[in-house]
Amino acid sequence: MRSGKPATWGRRTRRRGAVPAAPMAFLGMALVCASAGCADLLLSPEPEDSPPEVAHALWTEVDQYYSYFDVNGVDWDSIGSEYLPRVTPSTPNNELFNVLSVMLSKLRDGHATLDSPSRHYEYDGWYSDYPRNYEPAFVGTYLTQPRGSAAGGAVIWGRLGAGLGYLRISTFRQSGIGEGVDAALASLGASMRGLVLDVRSNGGGSDRESEAAAGRFTAERVMYRIVRYKSGPAHDAFGPKQEGWLEPAGSQRYLGPVAVLTNRGVYSAAEDFLLAMRVLPRVTTVGDTTGGGSGNPMPRELPNGWVVHVPRWRIWAADGTFFEGVGLAPDSTVQMTDADRMKGRDTILERAIRIVLAEANSGS
Repeated sequence: MRSGKPATWGRRTRRRGAVPAAPMAFLGMALVCASAGCADLLLSPEPEDSPPEVAHALWTEVDQYYSYFDVNGVDWDSIGSEYLPRVTPSTPNNELFNVLSVMLSKLRDGHATLDSPSRHYEYDGWYSDYPRNYEPAFVGTYLTQPRGSAAGGAVIWGRLGAGLGYLRISTFRQSGIGEGVDAALASLGASMRGLVLDVRSNGGGSDRESEAAAGRFTAERVMYRIVRYKSGPAHDAFGPKQEGWLEPAGSQRYLGPVAVLTNRGVYSAAEDFLLAMRVLPRVTTVGDTTGGGSGNPMPRELPNGWVVHVPRWRIWAADGTFFEGVGLAPDSTVQMTDADRMKGRDTILERAIRIVLAEANSGS
C-alpha cells in the first residue's frame, strides 16, 4: 500500500472502455452489418460482468492509469490484441484469472497485481532470480542483550557490542513504525556510538510509515524525492514534478553514524525509506542493489468485483536518479557467498559494523 493522490479522470470502472485494434474488428463488422440491414446477425452486448467485459475493463484500466509503459518497453495494444480474443462468454473464472495474470505479467512490475476472492497474482521476477543476501538466523549470533520489539514485531532491536546498536524494520505495512523506532532509540540509549539499521527483504507498505521512521534521523527538513502523477489517459500524460520533503518526527532523534543494510528484496515504500536516508549526513548504505519498484499503485475494481492495482506515478531520487526497474545501488556493495552461509556469516552486517565503527572513531 502506498499513500498518494487519487486520479481524477477516466470512466467509471464498471463501464466498458476503449479496446485495442484486434477487438475493434468485431465492432467494425457489426457496424457494416447494421448498415446493410442484417440486424439478425448482431450480437447483443455482453453483460458488464461477463468474462469479455471483465477482460476489456482490466485492459482499459491499465491502459489509462499505468505509468511505466515506455520504461518497461511494453506495447499494451499488442498485448490486448493477443490476449483479449482468448476470453469468451463461456470462459470459466479460473481461466479468466489466468489470462488476465499473463497480461499483467508482461508489465514485469511487482505493483501491477490482481485479486479475486480466492486468488492473488503479482510479479515476483524483480527479486526471485537474485541472491537473497539475508539470513535472519545469522543476525541473532551477532546480537547481545537486551533485545526489544515494537509495532507488532515489525521493529526489533538489540546491541552489537562496541557501543553499537542494531535496529531492524521488516515491513512498512504495519502502523506505528515511527513510534517503534522511538522505542528502539530510547532503549539503545543516547550513548550509542553508531547504529546498524537493517531493512533487507522489506517489501514496503506505506510511505507515510517509511517517512515517519526516517524522520527520526534528521534534525531538519530535507527534500528526498521527486514524483509526477499520471494526469490523463494518454501514456505520456503526467502532471508537474512535486518535491517530497522529509520532516523531523517523533520523540527521539539519532544523528550519529548509521549504516543501512539493503538487498534485492527492498522494494516500494522501503525504497522510499532508502531515498530519505540517502540524503542524510553520516548515513551509508551497505549490501546489494534494491528491487527497483516505486509504484504507488491504485486499486481499480473490475465489473465482477475483482481488483487490479495499477501503478500511477513516476519517482526520482532527490538528485534526479531514476531507479524504476533498476534499483538503488548501495554505497558499499557486499554479496553473501555460499561459503559465508556455510560458516553462518553475515558479511553484509560485518561490513556495516566496520563502517560504522570507523565513522564513530573518526569523530567526523
